Amino acid sequence: MGTVNRHAHATMFGLARHPEQYERSAGRVAGRLHARAARDVAQLGLAAGARVLDVGTGPGLLPRLIADACPELQVDAVDLAPEMIARAQAVAGDRIAFAVADVCALPFPDATFDVVVSTISLHHWDDPPTALREVRRVLRPGGRAWIYDVRWVVRRAEREAIVVAGSSLVSCESPLVGSSMVNPFGRLVVVPA
Repeated sequence: MGTVNRHAHATMFGLARHPEQYERSAGRVAGRLHARAARDVAQLGLAAGARVLDVGTGPGLLPRLIADACPELQVDAVDLAPEMIARAQAVAGDRIAFAVADVCALPFPDATFDVVVSTISLHHWDDPPTALREVRRVLRPGGRAWIYDVRWVVRRAEREAIVVAGSSLVSCESPLVGSSMVNPFGRLVVVPA
């Protein structure tokens, strides 16, 4: 896909220019999923100073929940849309490090993060194999990536992730463990080599 189309797709065809409206909608549609992802991170019991990255953060709902639940963690978040990052920074203050960045070219050194999370962003990624390589690249040994999205998107990405990482380093929860069969969300789990 060309640059113009890629950016139109990734910024939700203009919705990213309205972060307050998007935040209200995302809170209604994905509020329980954000709470689940934050709870999953909290249940890991990461050591103080461990780093978590939220990819495709939008207005920063998930990193705020993670920072509230785990104030001892260092939380970073990226999104392709400058308007979303501006909104996220305005609401969260300085407790979370936000940056405008593309998941296909993350601006972090190798092995920086203990956990990478993403909620309802995967379906906007135009190049999932490259994005998954980048996510794996920034994970520390023993880390994990949890990518939550609608189940059919997660299952499709699982095939791409296996090509990138190998079947022993990828798993798919569809539906999410502990949820009903009607839950529309799943989770792709990727670990570093």
